[in-house]
Amino acid sequence: MSNADISKNPGTTLAYGGLLHRIVNRIRQSLELKEILSATVAEIRSFLKTDRVKVYRFHPDGSGQVIAESVYQNRLPSLLDLNFPAGDIPPASREMFIKAGQRSIVDIAAQQITLSRLEHPITTGDLTIGEVYRQPIADILKRPVDPCHVEYLTAMGVQSSLVVPILYQNNLWGLLVSHHSQPQAFSEEDLHVVQLVADQLAVAIAQSEMLHQTRQQVRREAIINQISSLLHSPRHIDEILQLGLERIVRAVQGSGGRLYLMPRESTAPVLYTCGAQTAAIFNGDQAGLLEETPFWQQLIEATNQPIQTGNHKGLQVITDLYQEEELKSVTWIFGRTRIRGLLVMPLQYSQESIGCLTIFRDAIDTDINWGGYWEKDERQQLPRKSFQLWREQRKNQPPQWTREDIDLVQSLGIHLAMAVMQNRLYQAQKHNLELNAARAAAEEASRLKSNFIATTSHELRTPLTAVVNFLQLLKEGYYDNEEQLKKYIQLAHQSANNLVNIINDVLDIAKIEAGRMTVDLEPVSLMPLLEEQQNLFSLESQRRGIKLVIECEWDRVLADKDKLRQVLTNLFSNAFKFTETGEVRVCAIKRARDAIVEISVTDTGIGITTSEPESLFEPFVQEDSSIKRHYGGTGLGLAICKRLVELMGGQIYLQSPGKNEGTTVTFTLPDVEGELTA
Repeated sequence: MSNADISKNPGTTLAYGGLLHRIVNRIRQSLELKEILSATVAEIRSFLKTDRVKVYRFHPDGSGQVIAESVYQNRLPSLLDLNFPAGDIPPASREMFIKAGQRSIVDIAAQQITLSRLEHPITTGDLTIGEVYRQPIADILKRPVDPCHVEYLTAMGVQSSLVVPILYQNNLWGLLVSHHSQPQAFSEEDLHVVQLVADQLAVAIAQSEMLHQTRQQVRREAIINQISSLLHSPRHIDEILQLGLERIVRAVQGSGGRLYLMPRESTAPVLYTCGAQTAAIFNGDQAGLLEETPFWQQLIEATNQPIQTGNHKGLQVITDLYQEEELKSVTWIFGRTRIRGLLVMPLQYSQESIGCLTIFRDAIDTDINWGGYWEKDERQQLPRKSFQLWREQRKNQPPQWTREDIDLVQSLGIHLAMAVMQNRLYQAQKHNLELNAARAAAEEASRLKSNFIATTSHELRTPLTAVVNFLQLLKEGYYDNEEQLKKYIQLAHQSANNLVNIINDVLDIAKIEAGRMTVDLEPVSLMPLLEEQQNLFSLESQRRGIKLVIECEWDRVLADKDKLRQVLTNLFSNAFKFTETGEVRVCAIKRARDAIVEISVTDTGIGITTSEPESLFEPFVQEDSSIKRHYGGTGLGLAICKRLVELMGGQIYLQSPGKNEGTTVTFTLPDVEGELTA
């Protein structure tokens, strides 16, 4: 019917236009198919003034389900959410829906389809698919209704029916069905408008499908981004892979999973697991891994081979492991679990096989309500008779893997392999850096020890030569008087003491490094020790014009007296050695809140310029070779001080504003009162 025919009746035109306008607006306002269908069946039922309008959607196997329904005042039983077998609408009828476009049953009592014009009637039930294709559409559309169909509708209280196909992408997606409990005729205008509504539903279905695909894509990208961020985060690799496995399994609704990394060089294989797992596999007395069985090993080794059935770019999909020939040797380990399906993704980076990701799915239970199941409504007599099982329950059915599941696991598997390889590259680089650092440290230690040997040899040779020379003079009597004799003896004695000090330093550092140095801690009075050092260096102070200042605000510390004397002597000696003019100041104070005493030795000497002053506490280290040549020394003094202070429970550190601005060496020791209180 043309638009001109509809426009002959203005009231009818407004009614039709209003209906289409409301449905089109509903489609535009919402992308949710369920909302659109619910509104549509209500509008159509109100428009046709019938007792029930429903949308029936076909399943891939030919069966179907009522997914939307509007019923007027309970005049007919509700069929919403009920399923119907494929035999209720046979293939020939489905083909006719596509070919004819529409069909109307106006009078069940007369058992007649209004659009039929056949001269030799045959029922719709006698039609075959071949006849639907061979006969002209005009001949097909006039025939009596099949008696079985009449009986079926009558038993449900239906006296008139209108069925309009809903087509999507040239396929029969479903049916828009109107049922009425009284005989009712439908005008050509009614049929035309309902057909237009069905066409609009096809638009809504297309929009809903696009929305579904978009949501799936957004969800997939969100999951990939979330898990990818985790896989490339700075956490420890074991934590990353364990959490990554758990999130991947959860993303595809798996019941358990395994991440297997192949052995490398001398390392054993690594396995991460979560969720449901199989029983252990034993080879003799040793437990083996599932991934070491032939099926998994072949998948890992055959990553680059051509794709076979069930294999998606290396990913193997197994719907029912008990039907897989290659898994018969290991199915027994799944016996006490509900695991039924597997998805195995070999992991590869570049041309290197890394391992594999295995995801388990448990068997599922299905529960389908077939038409006629609801016993509370006695009007469904014939539908109830048409099924052996009104409610179909199936236990332990194989799970299904969707294309979305497979694509998601493939994408995540790529990120998983990248994370593993990046960690391996990082570890290799880190190992190389550690080797380089160890090599550099060994070379530096060798250099320092070589310098130490050279320096120590020079330091030993100088006093030793002086001792030998003075003794030779004394032996041969090369002195003029008693005063010269005493001078030679004094110089020889001083040189011998210097020699002993150097040897003692070497022995001390060797003993400390070997862990054989011990301390005997006891309460020690600081002031007598500081006065002893002041007397010891008084001649040096007077001779060089360097002022020595002692400031002792706290006297009692817990220390080894001899070791503390050695530390003070070394620090005083260094301060005077590297100071040309100015002063050396020693200060002892107690920290306000801590049971700790700070002792600092400050000079106005050459200072230091190094950015790492703590390195000067290492054995054999001096700031540069020119200092060693100019001032002498073995570079062991500060190293010995550091070890001795730490043995006594303290710390030592060095500060200097810069070159020629002096140096302060501060060390701490426990306070006697604080220790007694503790």
